[in-house]
This record gives sequence, C-alpha cells and structure tokens, in this order.
Amino acid sequence: PNLCDGASGRNSGVICTGVDAPRGSLERALIRDSISNVRGFCEEHNVPTRECGSLVCAWPWDDDDSGDGGGEGEEGGDEKKIDDGRDDVGSGGREESRDSNRVAAAKLERVLAESRDAGDAAARLSPAEVAKLEPSLSSECRGAVRIEGEIVVDPWLFCLALAAHCRELAAEAGGGEGGEEEGDVLRLGREALLDRSSFDAAAGVWSVATRGTRNGDGGQGDDDDDVDVIRARCVINAAGIDADLVQSRASSAEQCALPPPDFEARPRRGQYLVFAGPNLGDDVEDARREANARIPARPIQPVPTRFTKGIFVYSTLYDQLVVGPTALDQTSRTDDVPDPAVARELASHASRVLGPGFEGLEVVGEYVGIRPGTSKSDYRIEVHPESKFITLGGIRSTGLTASLGIGWHVARSLLPAAVPPPPNDRSGPLEQLARPTPLPDARELAEQFRRRGDGTVEVGGHVYKVTHPLTRMGWAAGTGLASRRT
Repeated sequence: PNLCDGASGRNSGVICTGVDAPRGSLERALIRDSISNVRGFCEEHNVPTRECGSLVCAWPWDDDDSGDGGGEGEEGGDEKKIDDGRDDVGSGGREESRDSNRVAAAKLERVLAESRDAGDAAARLSPAEVAKLEPSLSSECRGAVRIEGEIVVDPWLFCLALAAHCRELAAEAGGGEGGEEEGDVLRLGREALLDRSSFDAAAGVWSVATRGTRNGDGGQGDDDDDVDVIRARCVINAAGIDADLVQSRASSAEQCALPPPDFEARPRRGQYLVFAGPNLGDDVEDARREANARIPARPIQPVPTRFTKGIFVYSTLYDQLVVGPTALDQTSRTDDVPDPAVARELASHASRVLGPGFEGLEVVGEYVGIRPGTSKSDYRIEVHPESKFITLGGIRSTGLTASLGIGWHVARSLLPAAVPPPPNDRSGPLEQLARPTPLPDARELAEQFRRRGDGTVEVGGHVYKVTHPLTRMGWAAGTGLASRRT
C-alpha cells in the first residue's frame, strides 16, 4: 500500500466545523480540538489552504425534505439519496410560493441557531447577499446561512506533512535513517499477518509479523519470502474500514486478553464527480474573476436533515469543481467502482445549484471513497492497557477534520495508559517536538509531478505516490495553485 491508499485518500478535502456531530460525543470534542489547531499546523508544514467558510443554502427542490426518515446522522457531506424534487410552484401559486419561502426561512433559522449554539460564527444571508457573495449560484437560492471556519485543503499534502514529519522525528531520535530500507519508520507496502503474530504478556510486547506485497494491494502478489517481525510495546489499530477485523484477529493471539470489538464496520460509499474549471486565460486577475463567476469559492450545501448533511458543490485549490459525496450503504469493503447512474445524478444536482454557469464544464474524473461507518453512533476509540492495544474505529467522514484531535487524544491520554512513561522520563511534553521542515510549495510539487511522469513526487529524500484523486487531477491539469503561469 501507498500513503493514503484507503479512506484518507478518497475524502472531500474540506475541513468542517462539525456542527452536526452528535452533542456530547467524542467525535464533536475531537473535531473542536482539531480545528483549533489546524491553521497553525498547515502554516507550519506549508500545507495549502483556503479559509472560506461555507454556505448552507435553501433551495425550492428541498421543500419536501423533512428529514424524518430513519438513518444515522453523520457530518461531512453525506447523502442517502439524491432527490431531484423538481417541484413546480406553477402560475398563480403566490400563496404556495410564500409558504415555501416561510419553510425555507424556518430551516435557515434552525441552522443559524444550531451553528451559534455550537460556538460557530454564523449569519443569515438574503438571496441578494448570496448572489453578491457567490455569483456562480443559481438565482433559485432562497437564502443561506454563512458559517465561518470551514477550510478547503489539499488532502494529500495534509497527510504527506504528517508522514514527512514522522520520518524527521524518527531520524532525530536515532532511527529511520535508512530511507526506504529496513530501518525506515514508515513501512509502506507491507501487510500485518495477525495469524502469525503474538503477544508476550509478561514483557508486555507484541511481535507483529508483516509481509511485503508485490502489487501493493495486500492481496494477490503477496511475497511469502519477505516476512519480517516488528516488536512493539503498543499496537495502534487504525485500519479504517477493517479496524473491527484487525481487533478480532488480534484478540485470538496467544496470551492476549484483548476482547473482540464491540462494533461492526458498515461500509458507506461516497461518490464524487470532478469537473474542469473554466478556461481562465493568461491574465491572473481576470482569471480569478472569471473563476468566481463560474464556480463557487465556498462549499455550497443544502440544509441538513436529521440523517444527512447533503451533497456539497465546491471548488478545489486547483480551481476544479467537485460535486459529492453521496452516502450509500453497501456490504463490500472494497467496491469503489463509480456508478454511472449516480454520476448523472450528481451532474444534475450541480446544474441546478449553479444554473446557466454550469454549462460547458467538462468532467475530468470521478472517484469513490469507502467510509468506515459502524453500528455505533460515535467514534470507537478505545485503549486496552493489559493488551497494549489501542483501536481507532468508526472514524467516518469527519476523519480529516478530526485527525489532529484524534492524534493528540491518543498521544496524551490513551498511549500513556497502555505504555506508562518511565519514572525519570525527561523526554519533555509533546509540544516540544522538533519543528518540521515545511513542505515544498504546491506549485513546485505539481511541476515535479508532471516532470516525473510516473505519478510520484520526492520529498525529503523519499518518493511518494500521489494517491488522492483531487491532488492528482489538479496537478495534472496545472490549474489554480498548480498553475503553470509564471
């Protein structure tokens, strides 16, 4: 496997405020902790961002969506089904139109109240104010709530920053200088063989057997001649959609008191459709004005219901238009083949949201992410001190948003419970870790990506495959932050 081969390599690239995460949940707490630090993290690591907030818009086709259907609430742009709902007010239906406007106003007031209750800066906007702020939107918008705090990022560079800093810290501590060799702290292209692993209860040490994968897929092509054992004082299970399977298999290890997981993964597929931005010409200022007139600068979402936040329409840092994701439950943990019928519905949704401005935008790609939903309504983050095992399960569509908070929660609270520091530990607090070397600028990396021609870039002496479709498509197009312009 490569860096971000799983759910983290198929997300939206939008950091949300988590206003609709369940109150009192660990998910909401970790989101709040994360977003309070994400700006500083991105600045320090040179991860490109666009701090733009979002617009929750009321549309006439959403009038019949009461949100009373069953289902589990989930933040991050989930949608059970795309409902075209093209209700025609009809001639002479002024009273019906007034009723519809009252419904829209009531929904927006609810969104405003919930946002402020969660501590977010939010404001109601009239249709005229929406049109001025986002001229690319259809005139059918009946008003919106502007929510501050949401950020568009390059999702692959966000993860690359974490990986690069990890390698830097390992090298500083005296390990991992071997680059791609055996001593590297990141063992990409290997799979854990839990049926061959063991736990020494007396020593409190795991011996985790790993095997190299020729094809990088953990399936056919496994190299049985390349088996290695990693000894660890604690195992952190962050296997995404397979976190329940990993804990279940680990619990069968000899001498291990690890219980089976108390949750079951429920795969949920989120499909995205990506369009090329408008042809912007050579003048940078004119190009920026043209982009603002054709594609939104902020994520545009409908009024969320009790079980869905709806389909987003937004632009990436590379001036490409993204529509999605859907959220359709499925049994397969691996089926990520885009559905042509869903792609047509996504395109229809974008055409209604953008109106005439959508005409002429061409599809440049599509992708599907399999999000690790579970049978529970909250994250399943648990430590098992006796077994030296930590599970991070159910990190669903809010994973990018909550990632920094999750990391700090594990490092500060859970890891010390599994592996207590020695009495005379002088390593200092986590906040005193060495500062990272900032990533190269996105434009420089995009140029390197196109020059190499093999889908990879080299950062800090290590070669990484660019796995996230949004980064890959943007860099290949050479638009936005990846622009070829001088």
